[in-house]
Amino acid sequence: MPVLILLLVSVFSYMMYYRYFPVRTRQWFSREVTSEHIVVDVRDYQDSSKGDCDDVVALPCGYIRRYFSDIPEGPLLVMGSNLIECNVGVRQLKRLGFNVEGYLIIGSDKKCNEYLSLG
Repeated sequence: MPVLILLLVSVFSYMMYYRYFPVRTRQWFSREVTSEHIVVDVRDYQDSSKGDCDDVVALPCGYIRRYFSDIPEGPLLVMGSNLIECNVGVRQLKRLGFNVEGYLIIGSDKKCNEYLSLG
C-alpha cells in the first residue's frame, strides 16, 4: 500500500512540474522578434488560424510529437496564449532536440499578423 501511494504521488508531482513549473527560457516581446527566428504557434487551431501569418508554424501542443518534422531548422520561439501552453510547448520541443530561445504570450483573441511583424 505505501508503494502505491508513493507511485501516485510521484506521478502527480511529475504532472504538476511538467505543466506548471516555469521553463528556463526568457519571455520575448513582439518588437524583439526578427525574421531569422522561427515562431511556432502552439495555440489551438481555432485561435491560431484567426490571423494569417505566413512566417509562423501553427502546431498545437498535442501535435508537436507527430509533426515536428514540419518545423524548419533554426532558433525557435514558442507562441502561446498563456504560460502553461508555452511551458508544455517549450518542454516538448526541447525534448525533441530543438533550440528554443524563448516564448511569446499572445491573447487567444489576438491575431498573430497584428501582433508580429516579421518583415
